[in-house]
This record gives sequence, C-alpha cells and structure tokens, in this order.
Amino acid sequence: MRLLVCLLVGILQAAPIAAQDFPNRPIHVIAPFGPGTATDTVARVIAAELTRLTGQAAVVDNKPGAEGQIGAQAAATANPDGYTIFVTTQTTQAINQHVYKKLLYDPVKSFEPISGLSGGAQMVIVRNDLPARTIPEFIALARAQPGKLAFGSGNGSARGAAELFRIMAKVDLLGVPYKAQTQVIADLLGGRLDVTFSDFTTGLPPVRDGRARGLGVTSLERYPGLEQYPAVAEFVPGYESRPWNAVYAPAGTPRPIIDKLNALIREAVASEAYRNLLKITLAVPFPCSPEELAAFQARETVKWGEIVRVAGMQEP
Repeated sequence: MRLLVCLLVGILQAAPIAAQDFPNRPIHVIAPFGPGTATDTVARVIAAELTRLTGQAAVVDNKPGAEGQIGAQAAATANPDGYTIFVTTQTTQAINQHVYKKLLYDPVKSFEPISGLSGGAQMVIVRNDLPARTIPEFIALARAQPGKLAFGSGNGSARGAAELFRIMAKVDLLGVPYKAQTQVIADLLGGRLDVTFSDFTTGLPPVRDGRARGLGVTSLERYPGLEQYPAVAEFVPGYESRPWNAVYAPAGTPRPIIDKLNALIREAVASEAYRNLLKITLAVPFPCSPEELAAFQARETVKWGEIVRVAGMQEP
C-alpha cells in the first residue's frame, strides 16, 4: 500500500516538474505541406522564435502529401511529450474529414490544441494572357467555355475556395490537384493552368512583379493593404474564404506542457520577426487559448462540411 501511494505521488508530481524543465531538448515542428508554402513559411518563423525563446533547436520537418494527411498522421502518432508540434491549417483540421471517407488521423481526437497563429484571405489569380481582367469578365469567360478553364489547388483551402466560387458563381471549372500551392503557381505562370485561388504568401509575389494577374480577394470586403483588388463578394454576394494557421500537439500531451507551449507560441506570435512576416503576407495574428482554438475549429468544421457537401468535393 505504501509503495502504491509513493508511485501515485510520483506520477502526480512528474507532469509539473516536466513542465518546469520544458523544453530541455530540440523540438520537432511538423508542417504538412512543402517548402515555400504559406504553412511552411509560418512554421519556419515560429520554429526560429521557439529556438530563440528556449535555447533549444526547433526544426521544421515538411511532410507533404494526401492533402496534409501524411504530416497529420506523423504528428498524431508522435510521442505526446511536447517535443513534437504540428503547424497546420483548416485543410487537415476542418476540411479533410468531409472530403475523405477514411482519414489517417482524427482531426479532433488525435490532437491537443495549443494556439492559433494567423489568418487571412486568398487571391483569385489568372495567367497574364487569359482574356479576363475582372471577376465579372472571368465569370463570363467561364460560362462561355464550360469545363474548359482549369484551376489548380495545392491544398484543401485553395480547392475549397475554388469549388465554392464554382457553385456560387454558377460556372463550370476543371479542377487539377497538386501536392503544393508552389507547384500550382509554377504551372499557372507556365500557362498550363488558367486560375488559382491562392494564399497571399505564394500568390502575391508573381502578381506584384507582373508575372500573373490578380482579379480579387476572397474576404467579404476589400482586404487591408490590397484595396485595389475588389472582393469577390462584390460580384458574387456572400462569397468568402478565409484560411488560417494553428498549432497542435499529439493527443495525450500533458496539460502543463500544453500551457507552456501556449505561452511560448503567444510570445512567438508577438515577436518582431512574426510581425514582419505578417506585413509581407498581409495576414493577421490569431493567438488564443487551447479552448478557444478547439471552439474555433469546431465552427470551421461545420462551415467547411457544408461547403464540401454543396460543392460535391467528397472523394468516392
């Protein structure tokens, strides 16, 4: 009996002690999309800030594939000790479960929410030689050539935005899936695609330097810093698509460790380096508590479930 009491006391004391000492070795940061993508860019700044704040190396590990499922599974099956975190988006946490009949992970049960990171909007981008300079002109062109204009998507967010536009604007577009949005942009610039609904990180550079044409943004109203581009909703009432990034840990990670990670992530999001990233990507910071992230994810899951259903995005 005395031995059992000692064991129980040791177990109860272990988590707080571990949290006080955390982290005392490198942190593994899994990103479910490839290098150069918006998620990868966010993950690398967060990793650099965690390294600075803790004195322990935080290393990004890109695991792209299957709409983020490969990376999500790797994070979900990692040791729940706080030394693996998952920087991801609504693609893995709110969309995939509605698209695929079977997932390699559970978006809720496989993870412990830590904090939001940032959120923003997307841009409708077309190749320069496409004879459409506005959203109304693009809609007219698509209606005149049903099933001929091809959109590329390197993640669920890009595909969801395009599919929602297809339904709400009543146009017939041909979807072409890619492993990464960087590949989509490359093929758009090469003339092999007509349009994409891209995150700002990947899509804005070629628009700004004139290699592609931006037609509008996916926020309900004109986006701060990009006021010269109309909101798609000005022509397709009610249209909106807002991507986001957040960070999770494997399910079972002790709450004291989650709280320590939340504090570190909040400090990283408030850093000058992260603020500079947001200036470039025109995203807004989204730090929050684990409970707030869980509630937000639940709302996003419902919203994207309806979009997937209406757009017919379910895989057979």
